[in-house]
Amino acid sequence: MKRAGLRLAPVVAWLALASSARAGTPQVTKGPYLTGLSGTTVDVRFELDASAPAGVDVTEVGADAGATRTATDGPASMHVVHVAGLEPGRAYEYAVRAGGGVIGKGHFATAPKDDAPDAVTFLAYGDDRNDDATHAAIVRAMQATPSDFLVNTGDMLADGGNPADWQSFFRVEQPLLRDRPLFLAIGNHELSQDESGSNFLRYFGYPDGAGTVQPFGTIRWGSARLFFLNGMHDWKSGPERRWLETELGRADAEPGLVWRIAVVHHGPWSSGPHGGNNLLIDARVPELLAAHHVDLVLAGHDHLYDRGDAGTLKYVVTGGGGAPLYPVKHRSSTSRHAESAYHFVEITLTRDSLKLVAHRLDGTALDTCGFAKGGGWDCDARPKADAPALAGQAPGSDASPASSRCSCTLPGVSGGGVGEGLLALGIVGMVACRRRRG
Repeated sequence: MKRAGLRLAPVVAWLALASSARAGTPQVTKGPYLTGLSGTTVDVRFELDASAPAGVDVTEVGADAGATRTATDGPASMHVVHVAGLEPGRAYEYAVRAGGGVIGKGHFATAPKDDAPDAVTFLAYGDDRNDDATHAAIVRAMQATPSDFLVNTGDMLADGGNPADWQSFFRVEQPLLRDRPLFLAIGNHELSQDESGSNFLRYFGYPDGAGTVQPFGTIRWGSARLFFLNGMHDWKSGPERRWLETELGRADAEPGLVWRIAVVHHGPWSSGPHGGNNLLIDARVPELLAAHHVDLVLAGHDHLYDRGDAGTLKYVVTGGGGAPLYPVKHRSSTSRHAESAYHFVEITLTRDSLKLVAHRLDGTALDTCGFAKGGGWDCDARPKADAPALAGQAPGSDASPASSRCSCTLPGVSGGGVGEGLLALGIVGMVACRRRRG
């Protein structure tokens, strides 16, 4: 899999693609879907039922429509076609071509300029595995809710090593992912074995500056920067810890940046059976995030909704995307509103405030809240006693440990083949979740 480069007005390139393609038109098995969308670039990803050259036409729409830009890719089954040279804050349509014909279409809008006053809206959801019918209902509800992009908090499917599960995920989400980019944090069900991690990198990995695909990354969208973390390994040292420290430091001096949001599958706080992630807490990752002015932590893992305030960091657990719901087992002292319900979360950022609405499947609002930059949640009365800042649980809490449902261990990755390849890509200490229920 490689990222294709940009070519303008490639009539000759298309003739070459058509002539070199195998007889008949290859069929799309996954996608097309969008990743890597920014103010000037987009990655259009799709998988074919057979290896073939392919390409993507991108055309600006509207009164100021510009010339079509085309990027091409050589013979492969999985394509990540990278198109550059786009304009910020513009609407585009695209067409995927292979075998001499159009095999997929969609549209998107690029991110605004970093200093633009535009509000930013995204939808957050997660843990959509197991129940395709509920997952599809969540997707339909999100389709009816306008947004700039999508954020998934992980555990997209039950078994990341099972091709059928990936096929089901893309089938359900196709109408949504065709026109809105998806950015996501890797979950334990995408890391339960070597093949799972390889599949995540194949379909959603983040290319770093050297072009190496990683299971973690960061994006800038207008006034906001989001950091997508792999929360399922030891955070006390290692390449991802160094990466996060570097990226947070860069964001401190980033012009026009207002909002910083961290996304991790198993977060530091939760009122569900898993409770807080001791790997993050023991490594003092919450303190690191707070020191670099992170405004909100988005997580999943527990299959419920939980909004809270841990002192210097606010958080939302959104794990109601389709997996079997968990009860609000032990209400954390940091929690402000928790409910066991299928849902997704709509978040809107302006230059000075954040507003969220958590939507139930029946269309009612599970929670409506927000905060001014640097302030507390605006919808809650203060608790009788202040919650301990940056604590995983209140003193004396009987909350279940982080591994209550998942029997998660942290073995070293050894041996040859895919395991060594994943180590080279920076996946260290992947989670082996024997029962894979969390």
